[in-house]
Amino acid sequence: MDEKELMWRFRDVFETSEPILDDLEKGFFSQQASIIQECEKKFGDLLISRVPYAEKLIGEKQKTEADMTYVRLLPALQTIALAIENLMYKMESKIVSNILFSEKALSEIRALFHIMRDQFRDTKDYVITKNPALKEAIRMQMDKMFTMIEELAIVHQNRLITGICMPQASYLYLDITDSLKRISRGLVDFVNKV
Repeated sequence: MDEKELMWRFRDVFETSEPILDDLEKGFFSQQASIIQECEKKFGDLLISRVPYAEKLIGEKQKTEADMTYVRLLPALQTIALAIENLMYKMESKIVSNILFSEKALSEIRALFHIMRDQFRDTKDYVITKNPALKEAIRMQMDKMFTMIEELAIVHQNRLITGICMPQASYLYLDITDSLKRISRGLVDFVNKV
């Protein structure tokens, strides 16, 4: 496999993940656990379909430059995948356990989710184009997300203190925002290694 084919493989992973993330958002905000469960299955199938190549490559003694790039990028991709899986599980848990979030908390998660989706789309495009403006946009989106999460943490803490937010909801809210943060950081790490 050459470098160009490798980058198209990574682009395919990101492109195939995008509709899954769209459905995840739809399932979470419409309170439909079945949609999220279907996302978990589709995402798991996507990851499993990519494992045989990784196992084959790791077993080979001689690797091309593109193979070495793949091996270098794999941990960053795994970090992103694990964070997405955790995000799915926490979103499903919120719905199945019938834990209520305030409208403010939901709007905050929606805003953070959209930043991550923009960053995800830009990463997909960067893999092929290597456009430095996209790379900078991905980093800036992470900075925006991190700043927003820090500011929201203070507001969230006040909601918890005043009793607007219940401890069980607080745990899930923080875990969801942390998953979004890990996805964002993973995307930056990925493009820095491309």
